[in-house]
Amino acid sequence: MAEREQALPVGIIGCGTMGSSHARQMAALAEIRLAAACDVDEARVRATAAAAGGDVRVYTEVDRLLEQADIPAVIVATPNFTHKELVLRALAAGKEVFCEKPMALAVADCDEMIAAAERAGRKLMVGQVLRLMTVYATVRRLVAEGTIGTPKVMRVLRSGGRVAGPGRPPAASWRTRRALAGGILFEVHVHEFDLMRSLLGEASEVSAMADNFFHPERDYEDHVVVTLRFRRGGLGVLEAGSAHAIGTTEGLISGEKGSIAYNASRNSVVYRLAEPGAEPVEVPVERDAGKGIQSELSSFARWVLDGEPPVVTAHDGRRAVQLAEAAYRSIREKRVVAIED
Repeated sequence: MAEREQALPVGIIGCGTMGSSHARQMAALAEIRLAAACDVDEARVRATAAAAGGDVRVYTEVDRLLEQADIPAVIVATPNFTHKELVLRALAAGKEVFCEKPMALAVADCDEMIAAAERAGRKLMVGQVLRLMTVYATVRRLVAEGTIGTPKVMRVLRSGGRVAGPGRPPAASWRTRRALAGGILFEVHVHEFDLMRSLLGEASEVSAMADNFFHPERDYEDHVVVTLRFRRGGLGVLEAGSAHAIGTTEGLISGEKGSIAYNASRNSVVYRLAEPGAEPVEVPVERDAGKGIQSELSSFARWVLDGEPPVVTAHDGRRAVQLAEAAYRSIREKRVVAIED
């Protein structure tokens, strides 16, 4: 990789699973470097700094990091319920901001974050990385090339493998509470919402059902079924959660010319044209191995340094939150919910 004359110095706020992942993947990029890391757990922040290599300043107080004038940008990778507050604080401090998904736990909060970025004249990007990971990027490339024509039907099944008996609480207790995590659609499946709208366009209505069958340790659903109607006339179904003992992540997308099937668990993409005698065609897919995260971090850096448009925007993050919010409203009110702009 050719060396750049300049790399974007960034600080990471939150050194849990995603913060430490960003630090590791950043080490492979020339256009961005970890200059500082912050977490209330000093041992964890030091481990994240060590994983990134180089000279990384360590902080346990967010304000100390934000007052560093030589760090123009930050990555917010803290628990879901803290995103809005920390993004607003970072923007107020004059930082460019990359925020992990979900952008926030309400559309109104997303709107406040976007407005704050516009007022401050600062950049705000959201980590909807799924669309950039190699399996999904391959699917999106095939669709963009017109392989199956205009996609009209999409079905997604994503389930984590459940162990026997009641589910085990995650290492982070906040993930068990709806008020803090937002529920499984915010915590995980804003990813699938973003993928579906990247392929079928904007949704016009959402209907959903959910229940908690096997995870009494958390106060929200472990299985959800969401149906979506899209403005261009397509239909989508998302079935997701952690109720199945056999985990899988797979999807099927169909247009007038044919269908594409993917299985992220097996790193496979296959398409078949709707023609007599057509055979399934297997498409080579490179193992992701962090490439999706590298792509989004590289895009953020190039946006800040060179003004190159980002691969995922804050508005993309907002739309994913909007679909999760609409699905939960449908569950509560037992009706179809229209999506407004």
